[in-house]
Amino acid sequence: MKHHKLSIILFALLLSQGFETVSQTDRWLSYEPATVELKGRLTVRRKYGPPNYGEQPKTDAKVTVPVLVLAKPVSVRGTPGDAQNAMSVKGTRQIQLTFSDLETPYKQFIGKNIVVKGTLFHAFSGHHYTDVVMAVGSIEGDKKKVGGRR
Repeated sequence: MKHHKLSIILFALLLSQGFETVSQTDRWLSYEPATVELKGRLTVRRKYGPPNYGEQPKTDAKVTVPVLVLAKPVSVRGTPGDAQNAMSVKGTRQIQLTFSDLETPYKQFIGKNIVVKGTLFHAFSGHHYTDVVMAVGSIEGDKKKVGGRR
C-alpha cells in the first residue's frame, strides 16, 4: 500500500512539473491588425541608414532607432497567406518602435520602463532593424508598484 501511495505522489509531481514547464513557454502574439500591449525598457540604437545601410559607412547616414527591450521574450505567430507577415518569430527580446506621429514624445522615456500599445508587423525594409516592428499607438511610463505604492 505504501508503494502505491508513493507511486501516486511521484506521478503527481511529474505531472505538475510538466504543467510548470508549459506555463513558462513564450507568449504568442499576433501581427496586425491585432493590438498588443508590451512592457520593457526603451533604448535607442545608432544604425547605418541610406543609401547603403552600412556597406559604405563613410557615406551612409547614421540613424537613431528606438528599440523596446522586453523583460520576457515574446513570440509572434505568422499569418498564413499574408505576404508581409507570414513568418513566425520565436523568443524575440527586442522590437523596433515606429511612430506615425513624429511629434510623439518618446525621447522622455529613453532608458525607462514603458508600456506601449500598437500593432506588430514583420520587418520588410532596410529601415527595419529588428525582425518584429511595432507601429506605436500609445506610450506611457510603466507604473510599477514600489514599496507598496504606485
